[in-house]
Amino acid sequence: MEEHIEQLPYSDWVDQDLLTRDLARSLLDAEIEAENDRIRRFDAGERGGDLIMTRADMQRRVDAMIAVRDRSH
Repeated sequence: MEEHIEQLPYSDWVDQDLLTRDLARSLLDAEIEAENDRIRRFDAGERGGDLIMTRADMQRRVDAMIAVRDRSH
């Protein structure tokens, strides 16, 4: 006997998109915090390693990530 499969009246991709957005938001939050930490270290006089951009470039990067993150909710 064949099992009846109920078709939902909406796309089940909606939930998957929300999970993807939540994951993207948490990844952006982590990268924003990491970049802010690099800015703090730059301001404290550290150089080298992962501090390869100018402070202005790091700040522009943070501002862009925040704009993308805030636009997606």
